[in-house]
Amino acid sequence: MNRLLISTLLTAAALSGCRSSQPSAKLPDNGGGGQVDVRTYQRVDTLNYTGTGYLKMITVRKNYSLVSFVFEAGGRNRWHLHPGAEQVLYVTEGEGYYQQEGQPKQLLRKGETVVIPPDVKHWNGATPTSRVVLITISDHVEQAHVTWFEQVSEQEFNQ
Repeated sequence: MNRLLISTLLTAAALSGCRSSQPSAKLPDNGGGGQVDVRTYQRVDTLNYTGTGYLKMITVRKNYSLVSFVFEAGGRNRWHLHPGAEQVLYVTEGEGYYQQEGQPKQLLRKGETVVIPPDVKHWNGATPTSRVVLITISDHVEQAHVTWFEQVSEQEFNQ
């Protein structure tokens, strides 16, 4: 995925309503995680996630998708990969983790980006003390574009 496309998509996401434009009650900051109104999001299923998480489909096109995720403190997804698809994670608020299989866990802060090559097993989520809001960009969308694996253990999460 080229950098111009990534930049354009992130700008479009920021302008198109990753945050609700309607007046609403602000949610607590949760240690630096911002003021996202999750009422505009769908709650994620508990089968593939630990803790509390939400998602919002920003746009789905033939060659890419943009999705916003909110993970409350300690929330995360299972180990997974995206068959044949590169994915970009961009942190818009808070602090979170990203870990690629066989590599140390990385702390991610607002404004940071991770590019995940196709078919790389990984997980991501919030730190124990902060909500994280992520925009994910996948370079193409298939019906089964995620292959799920085991839960991230407490030991892996706390390492």
